Amino acid sequence: MKKAVASLVTLACLSTLTVPALGQAAAAKTKLQPAIIGLVDMAKVFKEYKKFTDLREVLQAEMQVKQAEGQAIAKQANKLKEELKLLKPGSPEYTKREADLVRLSSEFEAKGKLVQVHYRRREAEVFETVYVDAIKVVELYAKHFGYTMIIRFNSEPLNGTNPQALASGLNKLVVYSRPQDDITDAVSDYLNRQYKPASPAPRTNTLQTGGTTPARNN
Repeated sequence: MKKAVASLVTLACLSTLTVPALGQAAAAKTKLQPAIIGLVDMAKVFKEYKKFTDLREVLQAEMQVKQAEGQAIAKQANKLKEELKLLKPGSPEYTKREADLVRLSSEFEAKGKLVQVHYRRREAEVFETVYVDAIKVVELYAKHFGYTMIIRFNSEPLNGTNPQALASGLNKLVVYSRPQDDITDAVSDYLNRQYKPASPAPRTNTLQTGGTTPARNN
């Protein structure tokens, strides 16, 4: 019995010596490196990226075509309204045109809803495409220059003449940063250099990660 107790005491003593030693070894092995943080103004990147402008123009052209279709329906409906004024209510011709007007009104309303759905879906696709392009370049820049984290921020100066813009500016997450930590211009420049619009409509751009890297800010 005494031997068993002595063995347990010895094991406990060894544990108190071994656990700290293991902890110190693990800490030394996984020595933390200092974080290097960069900043990017995604709103500015979108504004300056030529591909975003081109895709928005394509979308606007699509919407103009669909709006023209709706306007054609509205024109037919207005014509029927004028014809109804010249017909006797209850007559066969009046009843027929009245039914046509109801049909066109329903078609016009349905067309309008479909146009809005189409616009929101296509607009989302445009934003997603441009965002994915930008994020790829941000990641490329961060890995090449050793950034451990890139934070999105608003680089616009405070605007005291616009209460809403001022309130947004006062709520900025980043209140101070070094100019060289802002990679926005480097990202925008790289995106535009890589983007090769097709003619007449722009095509989807694929980032070539094996080519030239973005220039580092000074």
